[in-house]
Formats: sequence, structure tokens, C-alpha cells
Amino acid sequence: SWLKLLPRGSLHREPRCQRSRARWLMAASMFAINSLRGPLMFARQPLGNTAVAACSQCSWVWIPHGAFDTRRGTRSGFWKSAGQRLLCFGAGLGLGFRTQSTQQRQLGRCMPRLLSRAGMHSAAAATPPHDMILFRSERGPCIKTTVTSAAAWGGHTLVLFLQAHAEGVEGPLDLGENVAAVDRELEGAIQEFIEAEEFDAKEGTTKAMQFFGKGIKRVVLVGLGKKAEAVDWRLAGASAATQLKSMRGGSVGLACVHGDSIQPVVEGLILGLHSDQRFRGTKTPDKDKASKGPDSIELIGGSLSPDVTAADIEKAKAVADGVIFARELVNGAPNIVTPPNLASAAEDLATQLGLTAEILDEAQCEELGMGSFLAVGRASNLPSKLIHLTYSPEGGASRKVGIVGKGLTFDSGGYNIKAGAGSMIEMMKMDMGGSAATLGAAAAIARLKPKDVEVHFVIATCENMISGNPGALRPGDIITAMDGTTIEVNNTDAEGRLTLADALLYCQGKGVTEVVDIATLTGACMVALGQGISGMWSNSDNFACRLEEASKRAGEKLWRMPLEDSYFEGLKSDFADMKNTGPRFGGAITAALFLQKFVRKDISWAHLDIAGTAWAEKPKGVQPAAGGTGEMVRTLTALVVQG
Repeated sequence: SWLKLLPRGSLHREPRCQRSRARWLMAASMFAINSLRGPLMFARQPLGNTAVAACSQCSWVWIPHGAFDTRRGTRSGFWKSAGQRLLCFGAGLGLGFRTQSTQQRQLGRCMPRLLSRAGMHSAAAATPPHDMILFRSERGPCIKTTVTSAAAWGGHTLVLFLQAHAEGVEGPLDLGENVAAVDRELEGAIQEFIEAEEFDAKEGTTKAMQFFGKGIKRVVLVGLGKKAEAVDWRLAGASAATQLKSMRGGSVGLACVHGDSIQPVVEGLILGLHSDQRFRGTKTPDKDKASKGPDSIELIGGSLSPDVTAADIEKAKAVADGVIFARELVNGAPNIVTPPNLASAAEDLATQLGLTAEILDEAQCEELGMGSFLAVGRASNLPSKLIHLTYSPEGGASRKVGIVGKGLTFDSGGYNIKAGAGSMIEMMKMDMGGSAATLGAAAAIARLKPKDVEVHFVIATCENMISGNPGALRPGDIITAMDGTTIEVNNTDAEGRLTLADALLYCQGKGVTEVVDIATLTGACMVALGQGISGMWSNSDNFACRLEEASKRAGEKLWRMPLEDSYFEGLKSDFADMKNTGPRFGGAITAALFLQKFVRKDISWAHLDIAGTAWAEKPKGVQPAAGGTGEMVRTLTALVVQG
């Protein structure tokens, strides 16, 4: 009876909707499509202006059908566009139409033989990004400068930093001029408290004391450790935050902070105050979900320059916000941080901060020959995306840098499935830690606006799943990368390097002379370096040295590992140019050697393996809670900004 909706004379006997002048489209799928999303897709581009789109529930459906590209043996040539309504009828019946310049009206039917992957594959393609994974700036309390002495300050909580005794020195702690002035104002209460609590000012330690009937209500003491010339101010700020997180409003003053210590201490403070409560539901009391901490933070000092200090504060905010963005992307559940949603979040970031964004879909990646990347995502019902953001400075650039992040939003291992105790499959939402660090660095760099450097941020994002979808990756498959390299897949759980291969090639095509890839790539790196140090491999001593210096400035630990050429023997294949994994031993090195094969010899390249550092199992340092760390955002930002 629904055919009565069609205009008189519209019925046509052509059995397939590939007919170029079809105005109407009927589709019968093999599954319910009520809740699916995605644009309609055709195997061949029909003539005309626009094509079909939304379902009556304001969702969308995908209906690919019929063609295979014999050049690469995979589905190819999809064309998509959005336009008029598609009406959904129950479990998979659909009626749609597209605008035509001609007045001719025709009906075509889509056969259901290839619909199953299409409709399921589509689910999030046209969905708006989940608002909880979008970049947000201006996090935390207001931070400003107050040109006054600590003793004269009259806010709620005063933070004082104390140096520990040098090695071999005993006796009372030296309070220093500023702390001693506050102590006199408080009638010796600070010195008395230090002695009673045996506070030794060890690095990262804190103590808090309450006051009644005074202008200041609370004093927080923070230990800086023994080395006055090597104070970790980022850790000092984060340590202070552990005492400030319980506050519900009020003001905080930071005394004895000046010069080069301002940016790191503010970074540490913001990172230490961060709390990720986005996914708490109705069973969590509202008071526990509400933001905590002070309303305002003041940097106190009689000799502070407001303009210089304000600039350092803004730099700290930019970097800290980038780290927090990366943390929250890693913390996001894999049903929320999907490849399409990650791409949408990247586009939103670019819109907010003035970056250029280009998002390539599977058809466009197929046209570029990205068989290595696309093979990984074939088993998923969610489409793969290639994300390309560009920062371009005013006045042009003499340097072009590429940052390439691994973007596996979930890694099941594929047919080499992660199984059994210790497989960490429940943690595999963190396998996009490299892409999170890339986007976090993009956010920071866009706000810091470095001159004379253009930066390309590239992410090949997909899921590594298991299915019978056409082209789904199997052990033993031979796939072809963008440069024609053939790869024998002997382990589907070594998928990250397959996506990075094409992403590196794409990035180099943009004219970069330096490129860093960052990935949660190997368990072998975790075994070698633990969970506190990231591994680095590089083909350039100069570039490696600059990365090491950037990591020291940023307060992140990096250790250079060898690129042992002889180990590539383990990657040789009897049938293809190379295999994707080698022997058990030296797995982190062979993974780096694999990636090096996709880097031109004239490019300075470094590979960062953050498998151990992208996730924290408990609070430590500037990490206030278990979860994503945002590791390497600070290092990558320092590399770009400071050259």
C-alpha cells in the first residue's frame, strides 16, 4: 500500500537502483534500521544533484550495494551525499528519492545481497560528536597575578613552598624571607607546626593547617626537595592541588613563585585539580559530581610583572587544557569515542581554534591506495576515518612538522584475539592514546601560535574487530600500503603499525621535513621501560636530541632505544615485501623498524611508543587519578613551539 505514495506512472521495471536517472529509491535490508545512522551510499555515482537521506526518527541509513574494485580486491567507488527524506518502514523497508533536474520520475529497487555491512557499518557516520568528548578551554579556577607580599595577602588558603635541607644538613628548616614573614604574622604558628608534624619538605609532600580568627583560614605547605637548582615546579603545583581539591570555592594564594617557575607550577596546579566526572549517572549524588576546588588562584609577589606573569599563565593554560583533552579522550568509553565521533571532535577542535580540518572517508582513502590502513577497519561496523588538521602560522613557515597518532578506538586483537588474564582487552579503549596526544598537542599549539612553523596532525582512526565482512582482516592476508609495499599479516593484533604506515606516507606527502609518530604500539616497550618512561626510536641524532630536550623541559620521561637493522631479518616474508611482526624478542625494536620502512630517507623521523605511559593505574605526580595521562602532549608542544 505504501507504493501509493509514488506519483502516477513512476513505477519502472529496472531491478537495481544504479540506474542513472532514478528519482525514487526503495530498499529492503536484512535487519532493522530504525536506529542506524549514516549517509546513503551508491556503488556508482548517479547523475543529478543530491541524494537521499534521513529516516523518520531523524536518524540516517547507509545502503551500499554492488561493486568491487578488482585492482585492490576491495569494495570501492562509493559516492555519498545528503538531501531529501528517507522514510523507514519497520524492520528495514525504506523509501527514498533524490532531486533531479529532469521531471522524469522513476523507481528502482536495491537488492539486499550486500546490505548487511552497509547498514550496520553506518551507525555513527552522520551522528553529531558526543558533547562530552569535545575540546573545552578555560577549565578550572580563574588564575591571576596579585602584586603584594604573602604576609599582606588576605584570601582563604595560602600555599607556601619550602626547600628541604641539603644532604648532610640538620636542624630547623630554613623558611626563607617570605615564609618567615607570614610566620611572624601568624605568631610563629608555621614553625611550630613544622616541628610538631616533623615536616621535612621532601619533594611532593604536603601538610595543611587551619587557622581561626585570622585573615587567612588555611596554610598549605609544599615540599620542594633537596635540590634548589633542580626543583620540579610542575610536581609542586600538582602536589598543592591534592590539598586544594576538597575546597568548594574560595580563593588560593601561591607565594614564592616567580620567573621560570610560573608556567610549570600553574600547569601542575591545573592538571592536579582535574577530575573527570563526565560519565557519572543517577546513582552518583550530585554533590559528588559537582566541580570542586577553589574559585580563584592568585600568584602572589611584590616583584611580579603582571604582563609577563599573565603571558606565562596563558601558556600554562593552553598546555594543560591540551593534556586534559587528551586524558578525557582516552578515558572515553569505546562506544562513545568511535572513529566517526573522534573525527567529529577533531573537526570541532579545528573550528574552535582556527585550524584547517580535512576528514577523509573510506572511499577517499581507497582512492589514495591506503590498503594497509583500511584493512584493519574492514571487520568493524563503524567506518574508518583519516583525520588531517593543519596549523598554519601568519606570515608563512620555513619549518614543516608532522605529528602522526595511532587511532585505534578499540582493539579486540582481531582473529589473534586478546584473550585470557593479562590480555588487557577491557583496557583497549586506551589504544587511541597516540591520537589523543596528537589532538591534545594540536589544541595547545593552536593556542600558543608559534611562528615560522607549519604543523600537520594526521590520525588514521578505526576499530580492530572480528567479523565476516568482505575484506575483514585475517592472519595470512597480504595487503598493500599507499606506496605499493605489500605486507603479509601474520598477526592481526599488530594492527597499529598497519594504520600508521599509510598515515606516515600521507603526512610526508604534505611536504613535512620532520615527522613524529606516537602510538600505544607494543607490550614489549612496557616490559623494557615500565609504565613511567616512553620509548623513542629515531633515524636522526639531531632530531632525537631535540625531542629529549623537549621532554626534559616538559617534565616527561623519554628514553632512546636502538634501531638495530639486523633485526629486520625477522620481518622478511616468503610471499610479500615484509611481515607485520617479527620474533618474540625485541618486539618494540622490530615494530619501529617496520615503521621506518615507510619513512623517506630525507625525512627526520622519530617513533614514540607510549604503551606504558598512556594510562595510569593510580594517582602519581601530575596525574590526580587513575586513567588517561595525556602523555607526550607537553613534549610534542615543546618540540614545535621551542624548535
